[in-house]
Order: sequence, then structure tokens, then C-alpha cells
Amino acid sequence: MGLTGAVTEGGIRVHGLTKRFRTRKGIPVHSTMGDGHWLQSIFIKATSPEERFTAVDHVDLEVPQGGFVGLLGPNGAGKTTLMKCLSTLLIPDEGTAVIDGHDLVTQADVVKRSITLIGSGAWVAFDWALTVRENLEFFGNLYGLERSLLKRRLAEALELVELTGQAGETPRTLSSGQRQRLVLAKGFVVRTPVFFLDEPTANLDPQGAREVLKYIRTELSGREGTTIILTTHHIQEAEELCDRVAIMDRGRVIAIDSPGNLKKIIGATQSIEVDAIGDLELAARRLRGAPGVKGVAVTQGGVDSAASSMRVGCEDLEAATAWVMEALQASAVTVQSVRPSGPTLEDVFIALTGRGLSNGTERRPA
Repeated sequence: MGLTGAVTEGGIRVHGLTKRFRTRKGIPVHSTMGDGHWLQSIFIKATSPEERFTAVDHVDLEVPQGGFVGLLGPNGAGKTTLMKCLSTLLIPDEGTAVIDGHDLVTQADVVKRSITLIGSGAWVAFDWALTVRENLEFFGNLYGLERSLLKRRLAEALELVELTGQAGETPRTLSSGQRQRLVLAKGFVVRTPVFFLDEPTANLDPQGAREVLKYIRTELSGREGTTIILTTHHIQEAEELCDRVAIMDRGRVIAIDSPGNLKKIIGATQSIEVDAIGDLELAARRLRGAPGVKGVAVTQGGVDSAASSMRVGCEDLEAATAWVMEALQASAVTVQSVRPSGPTLEDVFIALTGRGLSNGTERRPA
């Protein structure tokens, strides 16, 4: 593999890191045990030609000691796979990585003691027979925390994630959101030089998410100088929290810089944001190729909202607004709002890839 040589400085250095997976064509996504489809699935798996899928493709990344870098990209961009490689959960196929001065492969045990991984798996690694407090005490003892320090951190973490009242309960009785809070509490009790945060606020309510992110920014990053990599789909999180943002697409880091410098990539491009109920994809197709339109991305409405949104990049705001209104009218959607917007990292992603961050919506190159 060629992962050689530790360095004495902290932080993270990654060069050419690559991870591939083996897949097979034609395997059904769903199968049932009752009608024999599972036998068909096994047969197809055994006879189908094998393919190699590159999830992380020769990634270069450097985070100085105390730095805060966000990985921003759509589902399937390779963010989580990269984090799993850096946290020793997956062995990379190529490349080199040094974490807090230790080689990722040859010194994996030391790396594990130097990192904390907070993901969105709301039950991973916890003993469901132990209480919330006992679970956190167990992990604190594993890391050798002095008793008084562990007691103080445990109380602070429980209060921060609002689990003080559930300290005597077991994870089995907690909701999915409360289990995610327990995952966070574990990370805040056990402090390490490097934190990997993989969608850490998944399943949290907006207020709880804001409190957790504020703590990460002010305490872990600002006060303690922890080296942090954060993966997120939320553009605002990346812009507000991170010193630099690495934009990932199809396994590669296609741009990395401060949020402000990344926005300079698109120059004078402005945006129009639309919220509407109906087929915004139809409106988007009408807009692609219109004069002055630089890119279009559509985000479909979620479970809690029937409205979808569309973001249109443009150079001439007035002229593009006329085209947008014409397309919306022709598409017979119910418009809720149309508003101008300054450049965001979503616009940068559209400019670099031709797709939106949320759903990979394609656009015709300008």
C-alpha cells in the first residue's frame, strides 16, 4: 500500500487515498424469503460478473492541527467512506494518511486512541443492558480518564445533549433522537486530539442541533484546538462552522478553500430561489439553456413539506427572473415564493459539477 512514515506534527495529512468495493451486476435490491427470490439473488450473485466501484478516488487533504474542515457533497460523494478509512474502520487500497503524527495503517492502534468518531448510528457500540450513565462511564474508563474529570465531563455532556433526566435509563428505552444524543455525549466525554463528525446532528431537532454545533465550534474547535473533519449536507453548517470546505463529488475532492474563497469561483453569478408545489422539474427543464441561466438545481419536498425548491444561477438577475416566471407559469405549479439570493456553496457545486447538492439534478452546461 505504501503507507509509510509517521510525522511528528499533529493534524491530518492525506495523499492519494483510494477505496474500492467489489459489486456485481443484476442483484435485486429487494428480495423476500417467502417466495424463493432469495435463492435467485444468491444465484445471480454467484454468476454475475464482478465490478469494481471506486468510492474514494485518490483524495488529497490536509488539515493542520486545530483546523476545522467540512466535507460537503451529495449522497454517494464518498464522504462517509473517506471518514471510515481515516478512522481505521476501512483499510484503503491506495494512498497514504497520517493522523495526529501516526501512520494510518502501520500505527492503527495508536491512531484509534487519538481519534473520536461521531456518526449517525444511534445505537452503535453501546451496551443496551447498561444505563446511559454507565455506558458513558465505561467509555471514560476505557480511555483512562481520572475519576473527578470523568464525573465533570459526564455531567456537562448529559446537560448539553439534554439527557440528564434519562441518565438512569437504558438505550433500549430511548428514542432514535435521544440515542443520537447519547452518541454525541460519548464523544464529548472522551476528548481526543482529532474528531471525525459524520452528520453528527442527524435525527436532532433544530434547537438541539444548534446547541451541539455551537459547542463543537466554541469549545472543541475554538477553546481546545481540536482538529476536526465534519461531513454535512447542510450548506449553512459548512459556511458557519468550518475554516475550509472540501467539496466532494464522485469520490474526489474537486475544490477546497475557505467558504468565501470558494464563492469567488463563480464570480458575479447570482441566484434566484423558488419555493413551489408542483412539478418544478418541468420548470427546470424549460429553464436549462435559457439566455443568462448558468445552472438549475431542484430539491424535492420532504416528508414534512409538500413544497419543492429550485435554485437558478444567473448573471443578470432581472432578465433571469423574467425567464423563471415564464417557466413557472408554463409548468402550472403553485408558487409560494420567488426571491433573489447571494452566492452560496450550492452555487459553487452547481458551477463545478452541473448538479445540485441535494439530488444530483443535471443541468445543460452554459
